[in-house]
Amino acid sequence: MADAERKTAKYRFLVETIKEKIKSGAYMAGERMESENRLSEQFGYSRQTVRQALSVLEREGLIERRRGSGTYISAESRRPQRGNNVAIVTTYISDYIFPTIIRGIEETLTNAGYSLTLGVTNNHVEDEGRILQSLISRRIDGVIVEGTKTAFPNPNVELYRKLEKMGVPVVFFNSYYRDLPNAVYIVTDDRRAGRQAVNLLLSKGCRKLGGVFKSDDMQGHGRYAGFSEGLVKNGCAIGDDNVVWYTTAERSRLFRPDNRDYMFERLRGCDGIVCYNDQIAYGVIDLLTSRGVRVPEEVLVVGFDDSSVSEYSPVKITSFAHPKDEMGRIAANKLINMLRSGDAEYPLILDMPLHEKQSTQR
Repeated sequence: MADAERKTAKYRFLVETIKEKIKSGAYMAGERMESENRLSEQFGYSRQTVRQALSVLEREGLIERRRGSGTYISAESRRPQRGNNVAIVTTYISDYIFPTIIRGIEETLTNAGYSLTLGVTNNHVEDEGRILQSLISRRIDGVIVEGTKTAFPNPNVELYRKLEKMGVPVVFFNSYYRDLPNAVYIVTDDRRAGRQAVNLLLSKGCRKLGGVFKSDDMQGHGRYAGFSEGLVKNGCAIGDDNVVWYTTAERSRLFRPDNRDYMFERLRGCDGIVCYNDQIAYGVIDLLTSRGVRVPEEVLVVGFDDSSVSEYSPVKITSFAHPKDEMGRIAANKLINMLRSGDAEYPLILDMPLHEKQSTQR
């Protein structure tokens, strides 16, 4: 057996031994444990191995290490052993890309024998908080979640920290909170795709680019970051007056009759427009067409997600394909691995392939 494997076997054995002592009552909640030195002597392991095992137990909420006092069995150690109850928390469920993502999660978890609970936040922070409080009180075993308004500071971060302290694994999909340094997530490479969108439009002869981006989630910020980087790298000016920002609550008002003049003036003169997603690209194409501006003859338009909207648009929309089903299945498998092994998983960033269609073809 290799040295790395022997070390892993040792600390895992120590973890399981202490867990068994907690389960059997040999260790009681609130009881002070032996010191690291004492455990090292008892098991014949190095202090590094003992410390690694204790770190795992602390992450799972089974022990508490108090500076200057020692290591204690936590009250959380007496909670029932982890079961098969998993929650999926998402911003939306019934439209756009979300049914496919959720189906990938659901099929993978169900096939692995897990029971599912579904919570929908509608991208409202208060709804997210209410759902998380309910999951904590019910002692859920694992959570797969799409964060809410992830570009903004979020008061629910403390609830995620509480889940972590309880030893409940959480996997984020589509977005995550940067205030959680140990977050496990699966997201798309929005920044890279934003740069590619600019490069495509410039390669087609565009010289003045505009954009419409969402301000309250990290995907919008990532796509704009790539957009602005692409312009700078190619020696183009960033025209702030030709960039429109909107929030979740404002999306339904963007293309209303009383706002269409404003939107058209902001995008007037642009010969290439990068849109946060296909829904926005559809609205932009409809707006331009209604004002006698032809797409793609006069203006090229790029969207994101390659959703069904990109196909039923009167001008089929060039778009970056969101790996919807793959993301859902990966998120579910990461959670299953964490539930079964107790070990942390690594974050993952997925590419978004470009699917060129009519809106950028001249």
